[in-house]
Amino acid sequence: MYAIVDIAGQQHKVKKRQKIYVHRLDAAEGSQVEFNKVLLVDNDGAISVGMPFVDGTRVAAKVVAHVKDDKVLVFKKKRRKGYKKLNGHRQYLTELLIQGILGKGEILEVEEETANPLDEEVVDTMDENMDMQEEDLVEEETPKKKKAAPKAKKAAAPKKKATTTRKKSKE
Repeated sequence: MYAIVDIAGQQHKVKKRQKIYVHRLDAAEGSQVEFNKVLLVDNDGAISVGMPFVDGTRVAAKVVAHVKDDKVLVFKKKRRKGYKKLNGHRQYLTELLIQGILGKGEILEVEEETANPLDEEVVDTMDENMDMQEEDLVEEETPKKKKAAPKAKKAAAPKKKATTTRKKSKE
């Protein structure tokens, strides 16, 4: 299932659990946002096209972070006129995590993200093993290396003068 939605003046094809970058939105990080300007919905082959929007359909998303895009350099030049101008720009973006495409009357069911699938006992034993390894590393001290003696400088040999040979021209 996917949808084409209008977000901040741009159209994006979105699926559930997809991360997208859009122009900066006025929403706090971690907040939920919904977009109701859905232009098209494909539900396993059943395509709904809006005139201009699909009624009652909306896309739910979570604001993950506010970031900056890569730097874009804008260079202008007019040949033979001595005109050059260099300008840099970084676009402000919002990273969104699409949580679902909702139809008429549907409510978003937020899936809880599992932080760590490991049991607490396994984590405790791993911590104990790490502590033991750190203690072993502290006890082992590597012997210090002796500094090498400075190398003796060689006496500089006299430089030969560069000689140039000229070819005699035939006149």
